[in-house]
Amino acid sequence: MKTIVMAWRNLLRQKRRTLITLSALIVGLCGVVVFQGYITSLMRSFRDRTIHAGIGHLQIARSSGYFEDGEFNPYAYALKDSEKLLAGLSEQPGVLAAFPSTGFTSIAGKGDKSVTLLVKAYPAERMFFAPTGGRVVPPADRFGLGTLLSGAPPSAGERDRIVLGETAARILEARPGSVITLMAVLPNGGLNGRDFTVDAIYRDPGRDKIFAFTDYDSAVSFTGIEGAAVLHVLARDVGAVGPIAARLSPDLAVRTWHDLATYFVQVNTMFNGFLGVIRAIILLLTLFIMANTMNRIVRERMREWGTLRAMGMKKHGILQLVVLEGFFQGIVGAALGILLGFGVSELLNLRGGVPFVANDQRVMVKILLSGQSIWWNLIPAGVFAGAASFLPGIRAVRLTPSECLRQI
Repeated sequence: MKTIVMAWRNLLRQKRRTLITLSALIVGLCGVVVFQGYITSLMRSFRDRTIHAGIGHLQIARSSGYFEDGEFNPYAYALKDSEKLLAGLSEQPGVLAAFPSTGFTSIAGKGDKSVTLLVKAYPAERMFFAPTGGRVVPPADRFGLGTLLSGAPPSAGERDRIVLGETAARILEARPGSVITLMAVLPNGGLNGRDFTVDAIYRDPGRDKIFAFTDYDSAVSFTGIEGAAVLHVLARDVGAVGPIAARLSPDLAVRTWHDLATYFVQVNTMFNGFLGVIRAIILLLTLFIMANTMNRIVRERMREWGTLRAMGMKKHGILQLVVLEGFFQGIVGAALGILLGFGVSELLNLRGGVPFVANDQRVMVKILLSGQSIWWNLIPAGVFAGAASFLPGIRAVRLTPSECLRQI
């Protein structure tokens, strides 16, 4: 305990030099805290958009084969008892909504124009298209499928209505109210054709040429399938996904959003890698600065080390004193840097956040602060600073007490 108290007092002996030494760590960790909060907020928003873009928190299928080729061949994986399974899911705690979906590949024609479409079918009350000119987050119990350019999506009870993507509508020269003909291969191998009325046109870059949307009942009537290809579950929060999946029958194939959102996982891993590299650079810089500072401190206090040795303090006690002083410098610098980072983050949030442009939309991202911003920066900084003080500490105990006392 005495060694700890002495190390802390030594830290305060040269306050100005200590502050100058720690300035790089303070400024660096301030930037890390702000960047980490920005990335956390950005990725959480990206995660929620990915979940509500058609994945859901959970997907339940008859077999794992559905998740490999079921999107293009859903007929082979129809759930025979989907209604019973849906009823049981709706009663589970943590489930906000559970609903079926299916899809089929078709050729859409209008006049002499044609295009291949992958038609996705959900219950009408589970589809949401954001209005043009504003960023609207979809309700928690719906899928956000794009931005509505014209028309209105089909309502519950309407049949044989379709929402076309902007690119597909341009190819077909279709607009709301137009009638297009869909031709698709049925489960039994036959060919079926039916006229669908275009209710709306949506925009979603990368998807609006291939994907079109219709209500689930119209798709069932058109294809004659006997059960849903997959069931989607929207949970009240991400933390409820694990318990919900654990309560399902082991005979079912279950995939969580994390299993299905491979692009999100790749981007998140990339950003975490960037953050780790930045933190490592700052800590290595701290290591060199602290080593230089502790070398100076050890050299200036040689007579002090000799006096302590002459009074009976062991070598390991001197080494411990030097390392603890370095550790405390790292902890204090990290704490000040984190505190400054929290302050800067709050100021940015008060101004509305940090701008970010996605899909031609400019949004303001709030800095999201958490306990990880503290512990992932505070402890490593203290450890690195203590490690940087080890070699100077070895120098302090290498000389005999008499040699230390002769140092000027």
